[in-house]
Amino acid sequence: MIQRVAVYCGSKKGTSEHYQSMANELGKVLVDSGIELVYGGGKVGLMGVVADAVIAHGGRVTGVIPHGLCVDELVHQNLTELVTVVGMHERKAKMIDLADAFIAMPGGIGTMDEFFEAWTWYQLGIHDKPVGILNVEGYFDGLIEYLHQMVTQEFLSQRHLDSLHISHSPFDLISQMQVSERESEAIWVSDEK
Repeated sequence: MIQRVAVYCGSKKGTSEHYQSMANELGKVLVDSGIELVYGGGKVGLMGVVADAVIAHGGRVTGVIPHGLCVDELVHQNLTELVTVVGMHERKAKMIDLADAFIAMPGGIGTMDEFFEAWTWYQLGIHDKPVGILNVEGYFDGLIEYLHQMVTQEFLSQRHLDSLHISHSPFDLISQMQVSERESEAIWVSDEK
């Protein structure tokens, strides 16, 4: 049962208004599904849009932010809970601990760092929580093609790639993740057998 989803996304809004509208839609879908948001704690960019959408629809939002970023210009003041941590490593670990699933939306290298760490930990069997990509307007098409190249070149197993949930629709993505089967062992170990 997914009770909290960590959403990784940009501290900027990007070039397309569709990114913002999809962030709003994801926030509404989370609330309608009875799911709380865990995110980076900021009020800026797409992360602020997602948080505002969840709050506007009556949902609960937990922000996790390092002390160094906890300034009025960045931090969201209307969250259900704000957790401050020492640094970025603690932030990522705390978000993984708090959430039952993980979604990446359009963002920059910080978003990719958080997404890949959550997915890597799944591969290693550190957690068994579903990981997904909300592929807004084909933003992640190049990444998805690259992941298929990793499989072709035998640096990534097809089974691990298949564990990644990908959709253009927030409702569909959440639905996929809610019914996903959890791995009982590390994927990379079982592939070597």
